[in-house]
Amino acid sequence: MDLTSFLIVAFLTGSAWLYVLMVVVGLGLIIFVHELGHFLVAKACGVKCEKFYLGFDIFGLRIARFRWGETEYGIGILPLGGYVKMLGQEDNPARLRQELERAKSAGLAPDAVISEEGVTVAAAQAALYDPRSYLAKSVPQRMAIISAGVIMNLIFAFIVAVIAFAIGVDEFPCTVGQVAPGEGAWRAGIEPGDRIIAINGRQTLRFQDIQQTIPLTRRGAEVTLTVERLARSEADQLEKRVFDVRIVPDRIRVIPTIGVSNAFTTELADPPCFPGSPAAGLGDRLKPGWKVVRINDRPIADYAELHRQWALTWGQPVDITLESPAGPETDQNKTKKVTLRLDPLAVRDLGLALEYGRIVAVQADSPAAQAGVQPGDELLAVECPADIDWSGDILELPYVLQQALRKRQGAEVPVVLSIRRSGEEEPASADSDMALKASAQRAPRGEKHTVIVPARLATTFAELYTPNSPWEIPQLGIAIEILPKVRAVRPKSAASEAGILPGDVILAAKTISPQANGQDGQTPAVESELDVRFDIPRGNNKATWATFFHEFQKFPPGTQVQLVVRREKAKHEAQGDETNPEAAGQELTVRLTPVVRHNWFFPDRQLLFQPMTFHMRASGLFRAVEMGASETWTSVTLIYRILNRLTRGDVSPRALVGPIGLVQTAYRVASQGTGRFLLFLTLLSANLAVVNFLPIPVLDGGHMVFLLYEAIRGKPPSEAVYVGLSYLGLAIILGIMLWVFGLDLGLIAR
Repeated sequence: MDLTSFLIVAFLTGSAWLYVLMVVVGLGLIIFVHELGHFLVAKACGVKCEKFYLGFDIFGLRIARFRWGETEYGIGILPLGGYVKMLGQEDNPARLRQELERAKSAGLAPDAVISEEGVTVAAAQAALYDPRSYLAKSVPQRMAIISAGVIMNLIFAFIVAVIAFAIGVDEFPCTVGQVAPGEGAWRAGIEPGDRIIAINGRQTLRFQDIQQTIPLTRRGAEVTLTVERLARSEADQLEKRVFDVRIVPDRIRVIPTIGVSNAFTTELADPPCFPGSPAAGLGDRLKPGWKVVRINDRPIADYAELHRQWALTWGQPVDITLESPAGPETDQNKTKKVTLRLDPLAVRDLGLALEYGRIVAVQADSPAAQAGVQPGDELLAVECPADIDWSGDILELPYVLQQALRKRQGAEVPVVLSIRRSGEEEPASADSDMALKASAQRAPRGEKHTVIVPARLATTFAELYTPNSPWEIPQLGIAIEILPKVRAVRPKSAASEAGILPGDVILAAKTISPQANGQDGQTPAVESELDVRFDIPRGNNKATWATFFHEFQKFPPGTQVQLVVRREKAKHEAQGDETNPEAAGQELTVRLTPVVRHNWFFPDRQLLFQPMTFHMRASGLFRAVEMGASETWTSVTLIYRILNRLTRGDVSPRALVGPIGLVQTAYRVASQGTGRFLLFLTLLSANLAVVNFLPIPVLDGGHMVFLLYEAIRGKPPSEAVYVGLSYLGLAIILGIMLWVFGLDLGLIAR
């Protein structure tokens, strides 16, 4: 969501004003307590404080100001920090002394200006010799003043963390909700509902333990996840299994990931489904807060079982039983139940079959892994048994195999893969996964050969499609690269009518909502169109065809797809004729109206569920203090670890977030509850403390370095050193600000 969309949503949502107020007050408090630290210690040391501002009053522009005693208090027009102006603080004492000596030698008047900054003789004398000047204080006193802001931020972080745990925080458990195809968790065989109880031997409790550990792993290093799974035995009984998997995090995005999302409950969200889905046809009978308790005759205890039933009933209508939440409006707090018929999700097809390329990933202990298929193998052809009706479209293959396996009731369905072993090294994302290495068989590189893979009935499927996702075939345990090149066009399809030909290369794709294409205005509007490109190596709208096709299914009926295709040079029809546009290749823009296929279905039913949370609350004050101290320490060390990984190149600088992204994140967290927002302020306050104390001139840490130099040498650094390093520090800060603003505004691709 861009900044404009964010502001519109923020100010039009019913409870948005409360969240906006929380963000403004929270961020303002962090700045306020930092500057208050400088102010209080300066006052305690007898320093005259001329100004106390939140924000910067550049060019004299300010929102408000008032004077109390000798200090002017105000809010500046630029909300990027704050400052306390102390008598004499902003000047280099060595330079001031030199200028003052020159002024005395020249006999200048007290109001004469002696520097480019407009400092007069009287002001220089006050800065150097006034007993209330910052420069008149001892080095230890000035160190205390400089470090007070950082110390106050740490105290503030600790206090708000204690308050958060005292009132309770709704946290996401360290349980897997969705898995991204081809990524580390998928390769290791992790499934929805799996609980990650330890990472590298350290106990995990919250989902943020994954988010704070995985992205900070060293390049190429493995992480060991201890996984707890409730699996069904042959007797259909739930049994707990605990096992370890070793994964090398993927580096396909700005931060290393393993490709998992937080867990979900079986309670319907608000809204309860995607607009235009089969579930949307149930209308008001689908109510937010109602819980799915049964699918057909199978009781549903959690999201993992629900997900499993979606896979097993792939392409079939099901009866879902919903249970109302207990409440005072029901008789004696008893719940109500209703059973509804839910049709499968028919695919909206464009009539295109695209080329497939490499096998990006192979799942551990899958049929493909056991047959010797390796990541990096080039997939040349796929053959199914003759009695299976398959069009040859690789995107359709998962549904076709699931139907065939269900009809055969356990009988084997052999799939023949023609592959060429890559002459290059295997992809880094899978190269060091030990579980995969153990099951892969080596074969000579560069050779073509066939592999017979016995398909298995899918009991799970990937739901978390990211911009870089390949296409999953869960029955084989492989994820395939889908190339944006047309392999075949289905006759009388939308693509055929638009004139798309085999061999055309798709450069870009964009959804066009029913409102935009002039169709029925009653169709629910979408937040934003899906606009992606396939011909760029990196960018905010870079995506794979697999992701676009999967995500497009979530858009309302009537949504059209606009494609930009490049038609390659005709080899026999236009040879030698440079005036023919086909001879040099051309780009075409076509608009397609998808057709609903009633013989091809996705496993997902497009119901939306509430996230799984647990209430994390201290049992008493002492426990809250203990938990608050631990959270503050974790936040402080996290910032240092991030900086360490940035300097080592393990984390991309494109992962940084600027002020705009910070406000958006703060608003999102504020909407998740007061407790979570307070913990976010803990992290942010600790962040400010650490970053502001880095040894960069113009920051508090840089001033501390100058004071250390003065304490050791007995005099401040020379004017040349001071000015040179200050300009260098200013350039670093401005460079970082320009970089993060560019990232926030989308001017720099992440």
